[in-house]
Amino acid sequence: MLHVLSTPVLYAWELTPACNNRCVGCPNVFPRDGRTQADGESAPEPPRFAEWRAVLDRLAPHAQRLKLTGGEPTLRPDFPAIVEYLDVLGVEFVVFTNGRWESAALLDVLAGSRRLVGLLVSLHGAQAQSHEAFTGVPGSFEETVENIQRAVARGITVAISLVLTCHNVDNTADIVELSEQLGAHHVVFNRYLGPTIDGITPSPTDLARAAQNIGALCRQGRAVKFGNCIPQCLIPNESSGCLAGVAYCAVDPWGNVRPCTHSSLIAGNLLEQPLEGIWFSSTMQRFRDAIPPQCHQCSAFAVCHGGCKALAMDLGVEKDPLATDPLSASDRTSSPIRLHPDMRPVSRFVVRPEEWGLVLLRGNTVFPVRPEAAPILEALDGQSTLEEIGQLFGPPALSLVGSLYQRGLITLVA
Repeated sequence: MLHVLSTPVLYAWELTPACNNRCVGCPNVFPRDGRTQADGESAPEPPRFAEWRAVLDRLAPHAQRLKLTGGEPTLRPDFPAIVEYLDVLGVEFVVFTNGRWESAALLDVLAGSRRLVGLLVSLHGAQAQSHEAFTGVPGSFEETVENIQRAVARGITVAISLVLTCHNVDNTADIVELSEQLGAHHVVFNRYLGPTIDGITPSPTDLARAAQNIGALCRQGRAVKFGNCIPQCLIPNESSGCLAGVAYCAVDPWGNVRPCTHSSLIAGNLLEQPLEGIWFSSTMQRFRDAIPPQCHQCSAFAVCHGGCKALAMDLGVEKDPLATDPLSASDRTSSPIRLHPDMRPVSRFVVRPEEWGLVLLRGNTVFPVRPEAAPILEALDGQSTLEEIGQLFGPPALSLVGSLYQRGLITLVA
């Protein structure tokens, strides 16, 4: 069972449909260039930021983090005003960008922000050929690389976001090497989500091999992450299930709320309706319910949540195209976590009460726990050792501590 939050805590705000790349696998479900809609009519101009202030005022108490995306979000004329107002509201945000900025003033805006967590920059390969096969713009590789270096030099945290394609699927180590050379914090690997494109979409076998290689890099201590879900039934991997419709939603340039950036379902409009009504609308519930019955029988359901529902729904198929047969408990193995009993855990999370229990929040991490775990959470204050916590609360408490440690929700001090 997935625990639905009373309001989303993670938001992707698609600021504009405009973009200076022409990615063949663009995930946007609204018009890419902003000129036409699906029916051929001209798309309206997105509302100006003045109309969004009241919406952001309402979202701010609920928002753990915003992702400013697009299109290319930095092309929005009032982008600096948006950054400034998020600072005023005290809302953490990430900018998901293609890194092709012509103005040095943009880095002044970003470097001066108090609430910017960092940039997530699209770089789809370690060489120009693999990157530009996806972006469709000659010269975009060099431009993006140079701007990553400029941002890092200004002290801005940069992560690289990459879509796995036929052009880069066997070069994951090269991409990580380039990331380290550029001074990026980490690399986020994403599977391509969309209709099959010849020469772009990797085969399931190739994707499974890439997942293995990424997992090996992770175990070597390299700074790599999965950005979206690769079903565990395809191959065991370190990716996690999507929180769309559970703790996260997307908002397009015109205020329409969708379960995620890959879904075309519109549940309502924030410029016209309250958030709570949209979040618990029949459309959003239809998305939550779109889980194949066999996934509920899978021992990995709590990990991958049934794969990508948005892709399955938009393709008109029953389940994530990469999903195979449900896993049994014997199909899944895990290594025990060994922590020294004298270590003292210190919490790194915010606790949010819900009707069904508690949710622990840090960055993009959302971790639900039962209400009876509250005394254990209070003991994660750096005073009690793991041995003392085990003696006081028993083995289940140590299991919880191990799960929190794996997710970066606690640190351990001597």
